Amino acid sequence: MLSLLIVNIDNLPATQYDTVFKAVGLDGVSYAPTGLTLPATGWPTLGSLIDSGKRLLTFLDNAADFTAVPYLLDGTWILRYYFAF
Repeated sequence: MLSLLIVNIDNLPATQYDTVFKAVGLDGVSYAPTGLTLPATGWPTLGSLIDSGKRLLTFLDNAADFTAVPYLLDGTWILRYYFAF
């Protein structure tokens, strides 16, 4: 399991990162939540992520676009994920 925070200093759209993720196959192993809002209890467990083959949580510090690229999570989700428990 790996968590990645992308510091998007150039303010690139999430779709540009999506192109790269797809080119190397990271889109298939990236966790995407079921909706834009997710309660603390809605986060998957490590076991469920492993079982589903989703081994990567990626956070984008700005310009995240859930509707276009749902697996590039808004950086504020870090607080919800890591401090949910």
